[in-house]
Amino acid sequence: MATSSRVENDSAPNILPTAKRRSRAWRRFTKNKLSLIGAVFVVIVVLTAIFAREVAPYNPLQANFLETYQGPTWQHLLGTDSLGRDMLSRIIYSLRNACIVGFGAEIVELTIGLMLGATAGYLGGFADTILMRVVDVVYGFPTFLFAIILVVMMGHTILAILVAVSATSWVGMARIVRSQVMQVRQSPYIESARAMGASTWQTVIRYVLPNSMGPVLVAVTFGIPANMMIEAALSVVGLGIQPPTPDLGELILVGQSAVLSYSYLLIWPALLFALTLLSFSFVGDGLRNVFDTKSDR
Repeated sequence: MATSSRVENDSAPNILPTAKRRSRAWRRFTKNKLSLIGAVFVVIVVLTAIFAREVAPYNPLQANFLETYQGPTWQHLLGTDSLGRDMLSRIIYSLRNACIVGFGAEIVELTIGLMLGATAGYLGGFADTILMRVVDVVYGFPTFLFAIILVVMMGHTILAILVAVSATSWVGMARIVRSQVMQVRQSPYIESARAMGASTWQTVIRYVLPNSMGPVLVAVTFGIPANMMIEAALSVVGLGIQPPTPDLGELILVGQSAVLSYSYLLIWPALLFALTLLSFSFVGDGLRNVFDTKSDR
């Protein structure tokens, strides 16, 4: 029993981080101040999207033809559009839709990528060959073109866009997971777990995946803004969420057409979208520093 306990302790060095390890990870993350600022901004964006109904000062769909094209005022902090709708409220709800697609599609990608990548990387052999050929076939489809086809077939709803965005994007996640699992499965603590009688399922869930998640989490932080960009691009080509439902891509497109007369219609949604994408990138850079073992030197 003593031997079994010792092997258990030695076989999972990174699953339950110690206070010292957490402190070191936090120092690595905050070493880059932009990562910390990006994390704060991401938290604000996510909370605003979750509580959009409470945060937005007006109904984003309510028109007021007596207040069309008003610049920023105390009543409408970011101005109004051609129908007198409050721009701040429309941007907040647009942000919610972008987060739904960004995070939702990434959850789908992560789920599929973990299942296929972990299976291929841990089992190897024939299973690895078959699964990776499937990944290669899907990878051959142009992501944006395939998303356009799916949206045309399924309709211009948030659910259809979420499915379209995640339909081919999961292949990159599957490759990352497979690569990490193939490295981890050769580690001594994996051999120890097998020698102590751990099943394949227990070994993968308890030891392999937790110690493979570093680069995966970094990929997730870069995948979320990529999904948001695809969702906005679909709106630009007329295949996104249909008006009057607010959408960042549609707001930017409308603002661009009126930029010479009412520049604020373009500046505010474009600025917020750019800051959101940059913030996720900064968080990804910070996480990369956390999981980079060379940063200790």
